[in-house]
Amino acid sequence: MPEDTRLCELSVRQPGEELSLAERIPLSLWFAMTYPFVLTVIYFIFMNGRDTGIQNTVFSSLKLIQFAFPAVFVFLVCRESIELPVWKKPAMRLGVVFGILILVAALGLYFGLLKGTAPYMHLKSKVLGKVEGFGLASAGAYAAFAIFYSVIHSGMEEYYWRWFVYKRLAKSVPDCLAICFSSIGFMAHHVVIMVVFFGLTSPLAYLFSIGVAVGGAFWAWLYGRSGNFMAVWLSHAIVDTALFIIGYDLIF
Repeated sequence: MPEDTRLCELSVRQPGEELSLAERIPLSLWFAMTYPFVLTVIYFIFMNGRDTGIQNTVFSSLKLIQFAFPAVFVFLVCRESIELPVWKKPAMRLGVVFGILILVAALGLYFGLLKGTAPYMHLKSKVLGKVEGFGLASAGAYAAFAIFYSVIHSGMEEYYWRWFVYKRLAKSVPDCLAICFSSIGFMAHHVVIMVVFFGLTSPLAYLFSIGVAVGGAFWAWLYGRSGNFMAVWLSHAIVDTALFIIGYDLIF
């Protein structure tokens, strides 16, 4: 079997041999599920306080590796064909409703309960420091960044976590496990961000991280049942919009 074909096998089992759950998941997916966590630790912890240009260069380089990996692996290494996106109205409606519910809940929690409290002051100071490190102190720069992340980056994350990680996991493990593993991987790097913003001992850091996992699980479930990439992308974009509204209030 050629080496590039062997790399793309979802499981390599000899007759009569039972593979463990870990062995049934290819190394490409273990890498994909852990790399964003490592990336976030490097950027949010080890690069904290460094020069803005250095921070942006490191962050952009690490992100380029992350988002290039699935496409390079699928199309150049495995030589798989491109699948056209599916459009299903029920999935679009469900994705939009979910996104709006999370948006309303996030804004209600922030403006109704969190704002003005001690965790809010801690969050504000951390966000201001990170915004300064990113060079986003002006409203115009922040708006451009927010639009890019809400519209483009949300789609890139769905392509990474749902199209690549979840979809390929579902070929090697039961669907419920594929949803769980992809959602935990999606949550893991957000845990680092939440801990940085709220503190290591803050229950809010872990509560919001669990919320991220729930969102990831819903998007994986919706994508798995509908195949509608646009539905999960739009839903994710709506949720990210809520986060940048909160960010604007914190900063400006």
